[in-house]
Amino acid sequence: MKALLSTAIYRKITLLEFLDNFSTWCPTKDVTNFLDCSAKTLLSDIDYINEFWGEYVYFEYSKFQGIRLNNLASNKMANVYSTIFQECDEFQFIEKLLYAPDEDAEYWINELFMSEASFYRMVNAVEIFLEKRGLILERGPFRVTAPDERWVRIFYQQYYTEEYGINEWPFEINQQDTFCYVMRASTDFDVSLDDREVQDASFLLVVTLIRMSQGFALSDEVYSEPDDTIDKVIEYSEEIVAHLVEGTPYSLTDTWYKEVARTVFHEFYSWDNEEQIIRIHKKLNTFLDKMVKAVDFPLLEEDRNKIIQQMMIWYVQYNFYPFKRIILYDKQRRFAHGVHHMYPVFSTLVTLYLEDIDKRNPTLWINVRLYDVVALLMREWSQLPIQLEKMRKQVSVIIVSNLGRKHAEMMRNFLYAQYGEKLGLSIFEFTVLFSTPEDFELLNDYDLVISNNPIENYQKDNCLIVNNFISASDRETIENCILDIQQRASLDFIRDIGYSYLRRAKQIYSYPYIPSQKQLN
Repeated sequence: MKALLSTAIYRKITLLEFLDNFSTWCPTKDVTNFLDCSAKTLLSDIDYINEFWGEYVYFEYSKFQGIRLNNLASNKMANVYSTIFQECDEFQFIEKLLYAPDEDAEYWINELFMSEASFYRMVNAVEIFLEKRGLILERGPFRVTAPDERWVRIFYQQYYTEEYGINEWPFEINQQDTFCYVMRASTDFDVSLDDREVQDASFLLVVTLIRMSQGFALSDEVYSEPDDTIDKVIEYSEEIVAHLVEGTPYSLTDTWYKEVARTVFHEFYSWDNEEQIIRIHKKLNTFLDKMVKAVDFPLLEEDRNKIIQQMMIWYVQYNFYPFKRIILYDKQRRFAHGVHHMYPVFSTLVTLYLEDIDKRNPTLWINVRLYDVVALLMREWSQLPIQLEKMRKQVSVIIVSNLGRKHAEMMRNFLYAQYGEKLGLSIFEFTVLFSTPEDFELLNDYDLVISNNPIENYQKDNCLIVNNFISASDRETIENCILDIQQRASLDFIRDIGYSYLRRAKQIYSYPYIPSQKQLN
């Protein structure tokens, strides 16, 4: 979808995504090299972002330090993409096509306030974009179709999920009533949905009702299938669904229930056979068994069932609609990158074990759903973060104080209160004033040396100088040192697993090397 953006907007989005990978300042030269632009253009982009998107994200600029994304605002990235959806003519054309599938070029030229030449340039770009997603842009009249009508519905579900998220509702149909129906129907079929999944299913339901009312029906092959239990259960709720569309331009057809059943609950119908269901279920259980063993932590049966349920849905959905899913913004990407930063061994093992599910074609799990799986495990596996924290390397620390043992003990107690078992704390037992270089050699055995004063006979990289009473700034520095030491230990462990594994993990997560924009193109 980014191919539909103007060059200027695309560059600004690329800048946001690039700096979102960093928690500290990034040199200006590195950013301009990545974007392949001048410093003047970069500063102009920063001014634009701060002025027009500043409610959601904000850049700080320093002539000497470079640029950084304000951490307080970076969690609102999704709002920026939502703004782009609403301001871009191409996006608005695609969205409005859902509601007006019977209009000609003249109508759209007037509706979008475009010249004829600009309109057809836009149409050509949108057509190419839709083709990559298995969809067809018809031109007489303009409408979106596909070999399977459900592909169109799934595409628009993703579109609305990215543009509106869980906080907005763009339809005339009542939101609360729609949510209640989706939750009731999913309960009938023993499908567990969280808030976001309820919203996604609701988007799919409303899009189905809209398209069905416009005459876009499922294939004759689907209609030739006899009604099953799911069809009948949904048909019994006709009064509720009729109430949803009451007072709107939409209405129910005689076979509306089949449209809803085979779209909103398509995962029940898209398997090749019963053997495939059993085989994938077994492979997913094996994947979870490996993860349980890897982290040495139990997975509750309830959590296992939820994880497998969702991964089964992803599998069958990809088999049913094997096209690019993300339109503009993958909301799980940042989450997964954060997990990888904190727990690189865990996320690397997730990647390796996912490859084992389908070694001949790991595209689904590695290229399409990797971020989703990482987020799913972290969210649904009860108390997993607690266990992962326990598994992180305990950093060995020795405290050196030139104010005496009591002061060193005070610092040790303070650090223990702050970091607990993250640190293995010791005290330098010798009197600093009379210690020899040989006495300080034992400091080499520790990951981190914390001293309230420079040590004349020990000036190595693992030595950190702090105030007599550890300040807030000291605590931030210590925390960064701990994370850095744990990261290095994790990477060493991954190397022990095998260099090829490490290489693949870096390729997937873009750490630590980030190519320039020229190389990406």
